[in-house]
Amino acid sequence: MIRRPAFRLGAAHPASRLCAGAVVALATALTATLSAPAARAAEAVVVASTAPGYKLGQVVADGASVTVPEGAGVMLLFASGRTMRLKGPYAGPFDSLRDSAQDQGAQGGTRPALGGLLGGERFVQTDLGAARSLGSPLNKAAERAFAIDPGIDGTYCIPAGGRPSLTRPQDPALAKISLAANGREGSTTVAWTGDAPAPWPNELALSDGAEFRVSGPDGTPRHTLRFRTLDAASAAPGATNGAALALRLAGAGCARQAAALLAPLRDAVVPLDIYLAADRGPAASYRPGDPFRLVLQANRDAHVYCYLRNTRGQLIPFFPPGSGTSAQLSADTPLTMPGDRMPLPLLAGESAGDMEVRCVAADHDLGGDLPGRADAFRPMSAETVAQLDRALNGMRDTEVVMTQVILRVR
Repeated sequence: MIRRPAFRLGAAHPASRLCAGAVVALATALTATLSAPAARAAEAVVVASTAPGYKLGQVVADGASVTVPEGAGVMLLFASGRTMRLKGPYAGPFDSLRDSAQDQGAQGGTRPALGGLLGGERFVQTDLGAARSLGSPLNKAAERAFAIDPGIDGTYCIPAGGRPSLTRPQDPALAKISLAANGREGSTTVAWTGDAPAPWPNELALSDGAEFRVSGPDGTPRHTLRFRTLDAASAAPGATNGAALALRLAGAGCARQAAALLAPLRDAVVPLDIYLAADRGPAASYRPGDPFRLVLQANRDAHVYCYLRNTRGQLIPFFPPGSGTSAQLSADTPLTMPGDRMPLPLLAGESAGDMEVRCVAADHDLGGDLPGRADAFRPMSAETVAQLDRALNGMRDTEVVMTQVILRVR
């Protein structure tokens, strides 16, 4: 298998058009320090990833083993506001990687702007500690970190002595809910008539480890909300930088809040990217008729379209597996093919030669713009292939990237 890295087709991500100073300014305002015990400086949290096994809000601890395959990348954020962008292949302890990057910075090397997840270097660092005038998507999100959707099960962090605001649940069936402390009788009703958040009920005391049962309007229990408390000084808006708060939330198990805090930073400074690989690795070959598997991951929410060029030169669309199926892929979520979303087997060609798998990712649905999509698993005519090429090359207001792997059939 030969893997060719992703390249950009359509409109560039806004961050890639900004000068280095503007990108740093957009991603900063992370200058205040924690006033209470916080995440260890050696820890980092994932901001963006095309590497399977790493997702937004995941903590990478000091000394942990880090594995990033060739063609994939991970962007990490430290409590100080410093980022590290790691380009695979890399496998080794995180502390060695961190120390090497610190040595690079100490030697006065150039620090590239946050123009993309992957750079020419194996790893690069960027300091987010300057130019506060433009504000920061990370710090702005921190102001909303303690607003929670009670319609979603999970663990949530709150400042000690504080109370979260309750946003209207995304589930329309939960416009009115009942909250009850686990192990206690009685419940309290919370209802929304508009989009404004509701306050946490005063009669329900909050403490570290507290659990509350959420029931729907009919009294049927739905799920449980679990709470962790952070010291009030470091959790208060403006009291600490957003990077440190993200690590505090992630380390306490409040993954949803950490992800919500980091997503605006990711979307502002990280262009769309995808990773694609076959199961046997880059140096392997296949015999005619051998089954093969693919894994694909995007660093942001995307719509994905995959094609196979067989040993006879025919181009065959195979994902999505039909016009009625979704092309949407959530960020940091590996797509395995064959699998639940593409169950049909993938087989090496009947004769020797090279096969090519090419996947296109876009920031919105391209279904109506891509000729031949309705005929999944059928070879496209030469005219349809030409129409597809023109459609992809002619996109201007869409962020589109493409990647491919070559499968050797011997």
